Amino acid sequence: MTWLVVVNSIFFVVTLTEYLICMKYITNNYDYKNEWFNVLLSLLFTPFYSCFFIKKFSWTQIKSYLSPERRHILKYPIMTGVLYTVETVFVFYALNTVTLSYYTILRSGFIIFNIPWFKYLLKKPITRLYYASCATLMVSHALAAAQYVFHYQAAADNRAQNVLQNTVIVFISCFLNSTYNNVIEYSMARYGDVMPNIDFQIIFQSTYFVLAAPWALYYTAKNVPPVTTGTMTMYFFIAFGLQLYMFNKIYILNSKQRAIPANILLSGLDIIRRVIQLTYSFVWFKEPFDSIIGVSLLFLGASGGLLLYQYIREYRFGANLQHRQMLDTPDHDNGEGEGEHELQKV
Repeated sequence: MTWLVVVNSIFFVVTLTEYLICMKYITNNYDYKNEWFNVLLSLLFTPFYSCFFIKKFSWTQIKSYLSPERRHILKYPIMTGVLYTVETVFVFYALNTVTLSYYTILRSGFIIFNIPWFKYLLKKPITRLYYASCATLMVSHALAAAQYVFHYQAAADNRAQNVLQNTVIVFISCFLNSTYNNVIEYSMARYGDVMPNIDFQIIFQSTYFVLAAPWALYYTAKNVPPVTTGTMTMYFFIAFGLQLYMFNKIYILNSKQRAIPANILLSGLDIIRRVIQLTYSFVWFKEPFDSIIGVSLLFLGASGGLLLYQYIREYRFGANLQHRQMLDTPDHDNGEGEGEHELQKV
């Protein structure tokens, strides 16, 4: 139903935005920096998150992947789960020191790392628009990095070194994000008929939980977070947001609605949530803003706009091609519904 897509879209933007804002609030106001506690929060609602899929869960189906003829498929959800675990720790580590605005700008970098995966793994054509979007994004990154480093160096602040260090860390996380996203797409295209999406998600999430939970518990116990009414409220919203946004994303990707294709809808929603995050960064958190950062944001917006335009253009081209093929089928006007059957096979 359309209204469910709308509800999930709203929650996708809200949850993905609010958990990052809450994390920065804890860091800024309580000076509590523990990436493993953030990981623990991301795991907190995993059992409740799993309830969304309980009707489709089957131990027999999961165990079937241990058979010799299916065992090789397990490497995909397990490998991507490992990459996701490393990426999550890196992201939360970087968030402890970099500003939310700088993080928001840099995390768009995953589209640059898509290029080799598109070319050599998925065999996707890379358009000039995509290259232009990546080039524009690189200009945005260069301007933002230079300005943030200069800002802290001018203030004789040792965070200038942290900016360089965490720039590298965020770019590594972008590479990891691009890698597991493309491997997931490749594996689902190749083995989706053998391992359905729900089974992939269960094994993927279980890998993350098993790898991250012991370390998260250990390092949280060593560095206990502040406990007040305010922080407990923030912790709840962080944990809730981290789990719910993934459910919203999966729902949108698997929605049967085709008025707006999933990739176009998610791209548009991502632009909206970045605007919200940047507004909070500069207005609420009082993060550095000047003309150079403003120009960097213009290039960031141009990059997102080019990418969104490409998605829309490709969708329209595909829709027009299907329509023409339907009209070209010999039985389209025979009143027997054969034209619709031909369209479904395209």
